[in-house]
Amino acid sequence: MDPPAEKRHRSSSTLTKPPSVSINPWYLTADFTKPFGAAFTSDLTTPYTHTSPDSTACGTILAHPFHTAKLQNILPAEFLHSLKTELLTLPWHERSNDLYTFHQTDDLALNPLPHIKALRDYLASDQFVSLMETLTGTELARGHLDIAAQRYKKGGHLLCHDDDVQRGKLVRRIAYIIYLVDEQWSEEDGGALGLYTNDSRGQPSEVVARLTPEFNSLGFFLTGLVSFHTVEEITVSDPSRERWSVTGWFYGATTPPLPAEDQSLSPSLLPAFLPFNDDYVECAKWVNPDYLSSKTQDRIQDMFLDQSSVQLRQFLVPDIYAQVIAETDSTDTTLLGPPHLRRYLELSPLPQSTLASLLVFLRSSAFARLLAALTSIDTVKASQQLRKFEHGHYTLIHDQVQEPFGLDVSLSLQHTELEWEDTWGGATHYIADKDELLRIAPESNSLSLVLRDEGTLRFVKFLNHMAPVSRQEIAMVFDIAPSESEEEEEE
Repeated sequence: MDPPAEKRHRSSSTLTKPPSVSINPWYLTADFTKPFGAAFTSDLTTPYTHTSPDSTACGTILAHPFHTAKLQNILPAEFLHSLKTELLTLPWHERSNDLYTFHQTDDLALNPLPHIKALRDYLASDQFVSLMETLTGTELARGHLDIAAQRYKKGGHLLCHDDDVQRGKLVRRIAYIIYLVDEQWSEEDGGALGLYTNDSRGQPSEVVARLTPEFNSLGFFLTGLVSFHTVEEITVSDPSRERWSVTGWFYGATTPPLPAEDQSLSPSLLPAFLPFNDDYVECAKWVNPDYLSSKTQDRIQDMFLDQSSVQLRQFLVPDIYAQVIAETDSTDTTLLGPPHLRRYLELSPLPQSTLASLLVFLRSSAFARLLAALTSIDTVKASQQLRKFEHGHYTLIHDQVQEPFGLDVSLSLQHTELEWEDTWGGATHYIADKDELLRIAPESNSLSLVLRDEGTLRFVKFLNHMAPVSRQEIAMVFDIAPSESEEEEEE
């Protein structure tokens, strides 16, 4: 005989009981928490490892440059596979700017899907928050948890930053990562959490330790002014494989004490503005004759006045360009940083070389007059830098060091006529209020002119491992002469 409909309904609801989850119970025992917490909060100088008696769980601490922990086999694997299935059903948003490229969900704080909710509720539970406090020696605020999921595809990355962010009276105290990568993920696939050492002024210097993603592991560290880190580029050969994770922060009411050193970035990191040299220089020796005719100049000026930018292809005389390109291979190079501002090579040409003479020409009064004919803009001085971007190089927008506004003049010195692909990175992006205004890809022997006024910023996007060539350029900013009205106001 069939049960009544009401009873049938109750039996069905029992079968659909919402999932719950808890951390591997060994991590909650005093046998783990006491020695691990003591090691994390000590002046540990070498890596620390603590393995469960049955070898099914293991906690590791990287001691240098700052304590970073990894707990393996933290949750039931079946739960994480179901969690990943739910995450796949959500909208994913591409996030790409000067600092990063990845895909991310919306905030999962209110997401109702059962496995997402179960994970969120457990991470915010008193049991788990207390565990994090015990392991790190850090007091945390209850009821404040950031949580979202990320997918880093081939070429994805997150560059140098410190996670030191305040929210009202609270500040981020612990960053956490739950790795959902496939179980075959290895160091060769990229995506490691790279940890930067700091120099004497508290600025990030170089990556000296790495935490490789591993399925069903939890990584965490204390955030602050010395916790500079990066998600290194994803270098998988199979583009269908992605670096999956759920990440976020726990908050606390107090900020870690500031180090004694001044950590501000100096504007002197940027190339200095210098007056033009007045030596006689003949433009015809250097510049494609098409750009020296008044008719062509008038046409280019009209384009520039309409769009505030223009790109002049085949700008240098071919023989000159060939000599310059050949000489770039014999220049001395200096790697510039710090990595939370920039990473690229500055080139120093040999004295008396054609390349050195080209740099002199581009900072001459004659070239400034040519620019005025092409743009209708009078300039008074200029900064100049010969630079090269190889794999992993970039520039970042930083509040403390912003380029002076002016006329950007960049001469691209590519070795080949290879058409640049956007997926390689390495382009110059112009933005205003997070909206992209212009993107300029490297192109052999092309001169780009861009009027960058107040509110417009630029950066060179991270050059990823898919780019078969490096990027070279002479980057200049020309200071614009004040108008007559501006001069009258100053008087």
